[in-house]
Amino acid sequence: MVDKAAPLRDELLAALDASDAIILDLSLVEDIDLACLQVLYAAARSASARAKRLRFQGTVPARVAKRLAASGLSRGSSDRAEDLEASLVDFTA
Repeated sequence: MVDKAAPLRDELLAALDASDAIILDLSLVEDIDLACLQVLYAAARSASARAKRLRFQGTVPARVAKRLAASGLSRGSSDRAEDLEASLVDFTA
């Protein structure tokens, strides 16, 4: 998955340049690793610094929710992307 982090970063930065709000649908995410999480956190900070928004939507697969909770990056486990976003530690978007 590390190999997907750079293209994800590029797509998110391009989306931030083109729009005031980005909505990421997490429904089809099968797994997530630290590199992709770092990209999402950085994109959220970039969005905030530009007075833009990055939001999650959809149903979070159990594997992803459990991985985030086990890593300590999430204060809980939820299958709703909106709840997951709110539970992420220091995730500002």
